Amino acid sequence: MMITARSQKTLETTIDPSPLQAPQSSLRPSPPSPPLHLRPLREVEPLPDPSLARMRYQSPLRYPGAKSGLVKHIQQFIEANQPAPELFAEPFAGGASATLRLLGDGTIKRALIADADPLVAAFWKVAATDPDWLIKRLWDEPVTLQRWDYWRAYVPADPEDRELAVKCLFLNRTTFSGILHGRAGPIGGRAQKSDYDIGCRFNKDGLAQRIRYVGDLYDTGRLVDVWCKDWRDTITDVRKRYPLLGQDQVVVYVDPPYVAKSGRLYQYGFGTLDHLAVAAYLISRMPYRWILSYDDHPDIRQYYQTQQMRPTRPEARRWRIHKRLVTLRYSASDRTGRGPTDELLVTTLRHVPDHEAFRPAD
Repeated sequence: MMITARSQKTLETTIDPSPLQAPQSSLRPSPPSPPLHLRPLREVEPLPDPSLARMRYQSPLRYPGAKSGLVKHIQQFIEANQPAPELFAEPFAGGASATLRLLGDGTIKRALIADADPLVAAFWKVAATDPDWLIKRLWDEPVTLQRWDYWRAYVPADPEDRELAVKCLFLNRTTFSGILHGRAGPIGGRAQKSDYDIGCRFNKDGLAQRIRYVGDLYDTGRLVDVWCKDWRDTITDVRKRYPLLGQDQVVVYVDPPYVAKSGRLYQYGFGTLDHLAVAAYLISRMPYRWILSYDDHPDIRQYYQTQQMRPTRPEARRWRIHKRLVTLRYSASDRTGRGPTDELLVTTLRHVPDHEAFRPAD
């Protein structure tokens, strides 16, 4: 999208909005879903199998442009701003690779994840609360083209049906690029004549270990909860559920769908108004410190050109906004999926590491 005079006017009213001017999201509202048990924060316990926290891949889900390459940079941000947050919240969970890694290496104490996609949220809920059941279902599930067709068409009568977690995992691991919605087909195509067939990403041993790790994080108090909510409701409900946590005790990691691929990767699409709505909220209403990651897209640079937050709500503060570029070997914004690509990190954390990997983006 090019920034035209008309879109620039919309941008200006959006980033410094009155209460009635904030852009409306084009997403359908997510279905109501209460937190699992409204669990209170508690002291974390040792992991029963610490080796799982050192696995190369920790998320059971595949996501194009997953943030595994950004984890070390986010880790450096948090370590430069001690003490570590009491709660790390990720409202666009997706594959949750950053959260799982940061929990495992101790960079963050506790985390809460949420996703507006009921399919994705169902997977994380079951993986957290009933990993034994999900692992058994994993082993019982044949990985065939016939089962791919079955799961593509599967619609449960009950939205709380645990089989949704199986559907999410199966389609994610057997569909081209892990895309759950849209027109993406099975790995290997309908003819299954490719060198990579439908089961090539479905290593049951490895997936069972990763699901076990998610369950361990939940059982030990590290993964506090899993919600099926959109990003705005997630942040609002963190304030309601954990009112004793101060503004510096929560860090929200905001990882919206990338501009270059958001139409393909998100169930209901994620368009210009949605990106604008996120920017307006972060700049004018966000009650907590935040880290944002995006593809380095000119529109996003424009949305976050301000140097500090401009509050329109008493819960927000005039925190300085830092913008840095980091180079990754792979990103969802790279069409070929290969070669170095710049990623944009934006944050209101007080300190940004003085390291050559973080290049100013102003």
